[in-house]
Amino acid sequence: MKLGTLRLADLFLGTAPLSNLFSTSPGLEEQIPSAQLRANFIFPFGWNSNAEQISQGGTQTLEISPVGNVSLSGPIGAPFRFTATGFGEMDRYFSASNVDLDKAGGSARLQYVDPNDDQAFSPYVAIAPRWDFAPTFSDQLSARQDFNIGFNRRFNFDGAFQRVALANDTSASTIWSFGLTVFAQQRLRQPQLSSHAVFVIPSISYKISNDWSACLAVELLGRWYERDSAGASSRDWETLPIGTVEYAIPASFVGGERLANILGRPALDFQGSYLKVWSTVPGVSFNQWEAAVAIRSGWRF
Repeated sequence: MKLGTLRLADLFLGTAPLSNLFSTSPGLEEQIPSAQLRANFIFPFGWNSNAEQISQGGTQTLEISPVGNVSLSGPIGAPFRFTATGFGEMDRYFSASNVDLDKAGGSARLQYVDPNDDQAFSPYVAIAPRWDFAPTFSDQLSARQDFNIGFNRRFNFDGAFQRVALANDTSASTIWSFGLTVFAQQRLRQPQLSSHAVFVIPSISYKISNDWSACLAVELLGRWYERDSAGASSRDWETLPIGTVEYAIPASFVGGERLANILGRPALDFQGSYLKVWSTVPGVSFNQWEAAVAIRSGWRF
């Protein structure tokens, strides 16, 4: 499992989708006055140290993973917010085409949002299906259905490292943001084994300037699989630090505000990650480094 380009797009302000895994992404814990629709497109180009995700002899390769995402979010009553998302992704490995993969999926998420405090404890429940296909969205290889329950919480600080006063939207005053996301998951999967898991994701973001932002998150995961046909059970542990620096391209660089809006307020993301997986199944543990640069655009309707 890798963090994935869909999460890369969730880390920052601006054109990000209306749902994500990181509580340091401004806006996720805010209530919104009316329904909002956003569309995003991300085109990453990067290097992967172990495309097959195997313990030895993995292929080093360049890769591209274009992703399209649509999200719709709106208030339900005073304290709740509902978000629906859909996405499609294509993973292509220049030197390991045997692991090329297409994905389609989405999620439905209901969360509690304090209308007066965007730094408040924000519990949620979510359902997230995903289908994997052979290229190009031809034969279906697997299907999964994730049921998640968890919470987000973040703590915002200004440039003097003073806690930002509680309000319904503190993003304008926030320079540093520390977050924690925790959730439990039940995964139903075919044809492979179903499982349950616990995720703990601490994160920190820093607004360097109006154009530059940075984020560091560490995904910690424990997953327990159901017994296989031989009656054996297994479990995995994963750690995944992932750092991203984003440059929001100024409108003047692309011909003015009107053209910048048409192009989706493009931004450049520079990302690096290291995935370490330990498994009780012999030969399944592996390491994987990834580095990528991505162009990202988003539109609000």
